[in-house]
Amino acid sequence: MYNYFSLVFLLLFATFSVAQKNSNFEKENYVFKAGENLDYVITYSWFLGWTDVGAVKFEVKPDKMFNKNVLMLRGTGITFSFYDWFYKVRDVYTSWVDPETLLPVYFHRDVNEDGYIIDHKYTFDFGKKVAYLESKKTRKPLRYDTIPIPTRIHDVISVIYQARNIDFSKYKIDEKIPFQILLDGEIHNVYVRLKGKEVKKVRGVGKFNCIKFTGSLVAGDVFKGGEDLTIWVSDDQNRIPVWIESPIIVGTIKARLVKYDGLKYPLKSLITKY
Repeated sequence: MYNYFSLVFLLLFATFSVAQKNSNFEKENYVFKAGENLDYVITYSWFLGWTDVGAVKFEVKPDKMFNKNVLMLRGTGITFSFYDWFYKVRDVYTSWVDPETLLPVYFHRDVNEDGYIIDHKYTFDFGKKVAYLESKKTRKPLRYDTIPIPTRIHDVISVIYQARNIDFSKYKIDEKIPFQILLDGEIHNVYVRLKGKEVKKVRGVGKFNCIKFTGSLVAGDVFKGGEDLTIWVSDDQNRIPVWIESPIIVGTIKARLVKYDGLKYPLKSLITKY
């Protein structure tokens, strides 16, 4: 079962993966650059109020993969040391993407959740429309698989950055927008719904003009299902997530922006800085 830090990655990809049709995705990256860093604090609530339990960091760096120039997109999730005794988490999700199309070339999920290991590697071949999976889990045999994929699909990290380039003005309020994502060897179909614009206060950072979405979640061990996911994205050229929240089976989880640097554009959505 996913722990709360893995959930943050799922919440974030659900935030921005608003379509998988060619016409809905921009073909170039306009909104971020190498050197961008985004830091979030993860907060959990269950009866006794809200508690900061961990952190997630996203970073963008230039790199090489298969002798090609690529962008490395990495998300790292950890529990704070005080909570390590209860459930220690060290999760790293890395996607290497084509710098022009932002389509993934290679993806690595390296997860250690209180001693339970998940090591997934995907190699994407869009020419053959397949992704090659190598999967290792604690107490599970090594698994290899070849997964048919459409001409445009993303992993849980590359989709965040790709979808930040979408022109949200093309969508109507309450429009339901379906999408697909490759996760754990399967293609998943979910959706988000554009809710409009709203001002959002982020503790310790400031007050933002935001674009607001809700999203569907698949019912299971963690999520209740339904359209309970809510996301606020900065309403400027950077389009960074500033706040995400969702109820889960037990309690509620939130992710709030606490630090940012290396943005490509001025953060004009920031109305008041705290």
